[in-house]
Amino acid sequence: MGPGVVAVTGSALLRAEIERVASAAGRSVVVIPDVVDAGTVGPGDALIPDPVLPSAPVVLLGSDVALAGMAADGAAYRTRDRPRPGTTIIVGLAGEGAALWDAATHWGADRVAVVPEASAWLVDVLAEDAATPRDHDRIRRPEGSEHGVVLGVIGACGGLGSTALCVAVAEAARRAGTDALLIDADPLGGTLEVALDAVEEPGVRWAELGEAVGRIPGDQLREAVPRAQGLPLLTGAADAVPATVLAAVAAASREAFAVALVDVGRDRGSVREWNRLVDRLVVVLPPRPVDLGGTLTAALAAVDPARVLAVVAGSPPDGLDAEEVAASAGVRHYVAWPGLAAAGRRLTTGHRPADLAGRRCHAPSAVLHFAIAGAPG
Repeated sequence: MGPGVVAVTGSALLRAEIERVASAAGRSVVVIPDVVDAGTVGPGDALIPDPVLPSAPVVLLGSDVALAGMAADGAAYRTRDRPRPGTTIIVGLAGEGAALWDAATHWGADRVAVVPEASAWLVDVLAEDAATPRDHDRIRRPEGSEHGVVLGVIGACGGLGSTALCVAVAEAARRAGTDALLIDADPLGGTLEVALDAVEEPGVRWAELGEAVGRIPGDQLREAVPRAQGLPLLTGAADAVPATVLAAVAAASREAFAVALVDVGRDRGSVREWNRLVDRLVVVLPPRPVDLGGTLTAALAAVDPARVLAVVAGSPPDGLDAEEVAASAGVRHYVAWPGLAAAGRRLTTGHRPADLAGRRCHAPSAVLHFAIAGAPG
């Protein structure tokens, strides 16, 4: 058997699946029912010495323990508070939805795996990568890549807060120490520039880039774009920008930034063009089933489902939940953000990026995690 991994779960179902996966990967597994800090041990709690987790090449953290640890407001062992060289993966069950994203952010996990659907992927991870030390720059670059990612954000209809989502995710990236670029790609242009009070900020806009020929160096793009309240921003009217320049900007963004957040807008030409350029796609949905229209439906159909995330803005009516709303649009993975429309209104009335999402709102971090690490499982 290969080097052992540690599984932290009290769920018999998760334990059985993890042991099956570890066996298939040729690795031994040590199962721990729970991990708590020494100062919080109570009757019946299992105290596990701190060295167990930091020394493990891979920790598979069950969703039962991960979610309970979040609810305990920090009483449980947090991998994000104690940097470790190995890999941490949240292992959860179908139906746990956005909670798994929140858990990944809370615990500083590298990935999320939904079993049994992701069991084959997890076997590969344990078989090939378990003994590889974690690259601490992984939050800055997608797993296995030296380049960043381009994330397209498209609203199914107006007024949902797609632009605010881009800004809130960029702010979440800034707080996490991750380089992020905001790209205003709506053909109408200028929305982000006005909302972030960056009209007078010096820097290159689409108009100056529109005549670029050939490759755009990533370091030059980083230095040239304006800063809007600390966030790098490419803005201006993109309606007349040639497709070759859009492609060059996407490539330069991958060179210079961990994440480029593209506010695509809903123009059919913009959606079609950026759908070919982005690495992952977020579609913002109203809290009800909606007709996406032919252009957006075609865009989603052309993308691997693992590269698409639905953000459900608002609270669905009784009898409907966010998972069903996402499924009605043909999207498998989703995050619920009940207050996104309100965040959009705050953005248009001059609120700072840091004020768009409440302190308990994990949706921006969940979208950032999706951008960097991909969909769960």
